[in-house]
Amino acid sequence: MSAADLAARALRAIRSAVTIGCSGALAMLSPASAACPVCGRAFRGQGKVSFAGLCPACTEAIPWIRRIECPVCGRPERCGDCARRTAASFVASRSAVRYDASVRSWLATYKYRGHEALGPVLGEMMAEACRHLLAERRARYPHFRFDALVPVPLSEERLAERGFNQAEQLASCVGARCSIPVVEALRRTRNSGKQSYISRRERMRNTQGLFAADESRLPALFLPNDTRSRSIESLVATFWPTFGSSPTPHAGQPLRLLLIDDIYTTGSTIDACAGALSESLRRLYPGTSVEIYALTLARS
Repeated sequence: MSAADLAARALRAIRSAVTIGCSGALAMLSPASAACPVCGRAFRGQGKVSFAGLCPACTEAIPWIRRIECPVCGRPERCGDCARRTAASFVASRSAVRYDASVRSWLATYKYRGHEALGPVLGEMMAEACRHLLAERRARYPHFRFDALVPVPLSEERLAERGFNQAEQLASCVGARCSIPVVEALRRTRNSGKQSYISRRERMRNTQGLFAADESRLPALFLPNDTRSRSIESLVATFWPTFGSSPTPHAGQPLRLLLIDDIYTTGSTIDACAGALSESLRRLYPGTSVEIYALTLARS
């Protein structure tokens, strides 16, 4: 190899090194780093595992529920609540994560400290759990699907205090990720106070008659999924004449609804919501088969 060839090769190597060095420097100066929506720390996401924009440390801290012991409530260990319950109004409930110290802090920041930017992150966790639930059911019923997501409502007092209903925001995220329409088909009949401060027996008593179906919105549960971008009022006006007194979501399949809430503790809230929906649907639409499931962010 001639001296000229060696010089040319050396020049190419120098140019390559300079290019790589400049690229690295530019990457360090570029806005590729992001702030974690949970802890606020800046991090560089390249080559690191990150869930929904969380930093690696917060991603690692997510306490996913991967193993289910109770087939009814989805608890990862044996469940005394379901053993004591004689009959549930819902088929099954699943949760994305355990209600540990990290999740408790995240939810408190989201619900009580006005950090609504956490909503999409928590909603993405629930969307992941929803996909697992669909896969679980489709292993037995290949054509299984949910006709609508129904968020658990807040009382007027709590809504005014907080400014938003976390269940509605979480349902919107899950619906967008999993292509399932959201229908606000429930309402609260009274303000129940904070459930977290009372015993299981008091919770069961407190939720009796606490929820009722919003019967003006029930027809939207039967609408075709491709119409969900339109307003409920226009949809009902368009499709109501086709329902008659006994609408059918799809031939040979029951109407399957998925309740959405943030925390599952004893199941009393979910059971009361499912009971209210089932009662109204069966009364207003005789002969309609209804299956109600639930999905929450956390299982305590």
